[in-house]
Amino acid sequence: MDLFDEIHKVKQDFPKKKVITDELNKQSFNFYQGFAITLFVVLFFLGIFLGNLFATCQASSYFSSDECLVTEFNFSLMIVVWFAGFLVSTFIYAIGHIIELLKDIDDKLTKK
Repeated sequence: MDLFDEIHKVKQDFPKKKVITDELNKQSFNFYQGFAITLFVVLFFLGIFLGNLFATCQASSYFSSDECLVTEFNFSLMIVVWFAGFLVSTFIYAIGHIIELLKDIDDKLTKK
């Protein structure tokens, strides 16, 4: 079998913009999921803000220097805030998803 024939058989077109927006409009988030998404966006910008607010000193050749002549953006603090925000937001989103699944199960059980 020719590899190109196999590629043509499984080839799919990219989804159109209308299809993507229709799929996103079908999504409904409960309070926890909406809160998690909002919290992630806030913590994303907070990481950038804190990285700039708590700037680090540029490494100098003097070990005993108490002065900071040049400050730099604190990437490590920004990454830590982003990672912690991602973990917290993912945990809250998962709780919201579990609650949504339990509501669906309850709806199916009460219909009988």
